[in-house]
Amino acid sequence: MAISQEDKAIIKMTSAGDAITGHAFVLSLYWVSKAAVAGDDLLVSDEDGDTIWEAVADGTNFSQVFPVLRRIKGLTLTTRDSGTLYVVQRATPNL
Repeated sequence: MAISQEDKAIIKMTSAGDAITGHAFVLSLYWVSKAAVAGDDLLVSDEDGDTIWEAVADGTNFSQVFPVLRRIKGLTLTTRDSGTLYVVQRATPNL
């Protein structure tokens, strides 16, 4: 499912395959999962299929922040075993 940026500062991604189209200046990625079990995976990639971030939960009530601080062309939640990925981006992507 493609997610429209619409100049949002925070975008919530909940399913594998969710994608942000176009360019975005991503400040950070934040994975939160109350239902995680050790070994749950998260993989985020760009439009070219290159890995932006990969993480593995170490138990329940898992959360992790990954600072990105760069412009990304297309962002896809490739793998998500549990939880929600929050994409924190510059509210005005063209700046």
